Amino acid sequence: MKHLLFFFSFLATFAIQAQQIPNGSFENWVQVASGEEPANWGEFTTQFYYDLGLSIDGLIVKSEDAYTGSYAMELRSKEITLLGATETVPGFALLNLKNADLDHARMHINSNLLSLSGYIKQDLAGLDTSSIVVYVYLGDSLTGLGAQAFHASTVDYTEFDIPIIYFGPKAGDSVEVWIQVGGNIPGNVMLTDDLAFNYETPPTAILEETNSSEMIAYPNPFYDKLSIELKLSTSKEFTIYSTRGELVMFGNLNSDINTIDLSNLPPNIYFLKIEDQTIKLVKQH
Repeated sequence: MKHLLFFFSFLATFAIQAQQIPNGSFENWVQVASGEEPANWGEFTTQFYYDLGLSIDGLIVKSEDAYTGSYAMELRSKEITLLGATETVPGFALLNLKNADLDHARMHINSNLLSLSGYIKQDLAGLDTSSIVVYVYLGDSLTGLGAQAFHASTVDYTEFDIPIIYFGPKAGDSVEVWIQVGGNIPGNVMLTDDLAFNYETPPTAILEETNSSEMIAYPNPFYDKLSIELKLSTSKEFTIYSTRGELVMFGNLNSDINTIDLSNLPPNIYFLKIEDQTIKLVKQH
């Protein structure tokens, strides 16, 4: 089968406006029904018991012992007695948590998340630990996870960087961030400050599309469907980005000639990436 090949070279440069964690420096605090919390964050245990008509405090505190700025978020584990029962509850903060609703405590992202970094300082009781977990979703599917447990007390702030491990292609459109201290012993204290997301910058790539290319995409420009022909392999992962660096589609190519349906994409310029090769695509009206 013969195809008309266009010989061209182009420089594909992606510029990303990567979103940072809102109030990741914990400088802004607000008064909510269950008490004072950092803006854009919520303490689950306090909110959960408040919704049951019960009040507890002291699990999340505006601390002046900050790494930078004026404030840091302080989480504590403590012993509480409710309805005649005594138990130890952890300090448990989530990004964008409201009314203890874990199903909607997410933040939208438009780039591939590589890691979460920041600073912690803590005083742990006994053998208890603290932890930070990041969940990455594409729609309702969990596509990546980053987690780290912190086992030692520290006198000064310690920097951390938690990498995101993806279960397939790097892809995600929302994240959850969970921060917890203790749970087994009361008296744990964890200070967190200057949280930041670190994103992958889609690569700058130069591609010459010739007969010897490892892949061909046609027709280009296209309307609804795009065929991708693999020259040297019949199994590859592909990703498609917008000119803003947003991941708009990903999947697997499992044969030498593959057809993918792009009818849901609006007319625009896109970039098809397979391993280290990138092809500029044009979708027409």
